[in-house]
Amino acid sequence: MNVHIVVKLKSSYEAWHALFVNDAENRTKICDESKTLVGKADNTTALVTLFDVDMEAMGAMMSDPEFHKNRLIYL
Repeated sequence: MNVHIVVKLKSSYEAWHALFVNDAENRTKICDESKTLVGKADNTTALVTLFDVDMEAMGAMMSDPEFHKNRLIYL
């Protein structure tokens, strides 16, 4: 399944994007990272599209407290 996400940021897009780029290894566990698209909608909003998402794995990742630790996004 493909997933499109609107991300409301607590920080600037640039600060969030740096975190997002550095998290690529984790995303490889839930989707085809080579196809991931990310863009800036405005200073406090990002758009992300993930392809071939394993929804069960994504749910497990999103419910893990470690995932939320030090994140700069609202979920």
